Amino acid sequence: MAVSNHPAPSPTALLIYPATLLLGSLFSVISPVAHATRKLTSHLPQPSSPLAPSIAADLHLAESPVNYFARKNNIFNIYFVKIGWLWTTAAFASILFFQPAYRVSSSSSPAQQQIRTRRVMQACLRYAIATTIWYLMTQWFFGPAIIDRSFIFTGGKCEELIDRASRVDSDDSPSAQLDLFSAAACKAAGGAWKGGHDISGHVFMLVLATASLAYEAVGVKAFSAPSVSRANGEASRERKTSDAAVPGTTGDQDGDGLARKFSLRLVWGVIILGWWMLFMTAIWFHTWLEKWSGLAIALSAIYALYIMPRRLPAWREIVGVPGL
Repeated sequence: MAVSNHPAPSPTALLIYPATLLLGSLFSVISPVAHATRKLTSHLPQPSSPLAPSIAADLHLAESPVNYFARKNNIFNIYFVKIGWLWTTAAFASILFFQPAYRVSSSSSPAQQQIRTRRVMQACLRYAIATTIWYLMTQWFFGPAIIDRSFIFTGGKCEELIDRASRVDSDDSPSAQLDLFSAAACKAAGGAWKGGHDISGHVFMLVLATASLAYEAVGVKAFSAPSVSRANGEASRERKTSDAAVPGTTGDQDGDGLARKFSLRLVWGVIILGWWMLFMTAIWFHTWLEKWSGLAIALSAIYALYIMPRRLPAWREIVGVPGL
């Protein structure tokens, strides 16, 4: 199948992400619920930096926010967003294990086995690149993650670690001082980021994860639909010509079909819940600039992994196109 004829989400479909951020930001300004929550935080000191969080971004500091999703300890944030890449990995693995585009059977010809093995390797490479980008941005980059470093370099600091930072010897390396100001260290000390540009890690991760899974799901769905139709047609013809079917064959086919459906339901479930939590993040956390910077980084990665390969044959030979 030619690349031009292979279905994939249109790049314009990615406009759902800036639209979601825009809608959430507007809701945080005009909603009576958001106004009620702002009243709870009106006694809190507001940062003076032009890049520092706005009132809407500081809603997570409230002890008892009016809206459940404004709490950082809400169940979806703890068990979905905080371990979001684990859910992304599980959904991606289900695609590799259960979708026909990537399954290699012993009855396949050597040419088919080679093609599908190449698809698996390219899909794993796409996942590895996306995971590396996520890890460097949010977890570790030769010390603090890139998001933490960008916050520090734009003048931010952890308010509870100021005294501790003043005790760092001048002989200490810059990397040691950066470690002192990592997000994890700040949270462990009970502090909060103040004064810098805090790129939204939630926006970045949720956009990267949901868009990646959507491209992968649409690609394998486009591959499996005609394949399943052909397989069903061949099976029907065989049943008409002979009643001596192999015991258990129908059950195995039904099991494969259920696995494929479960796989795609898991993938789209992660995508839908990820979009919802992106919307909640857009309403309750971060400034406009912090949310949009996280969005820009994530969409740049999606462009490199899923849109650019369709236009650059040399890059497509390396990372491939989902389901092709």
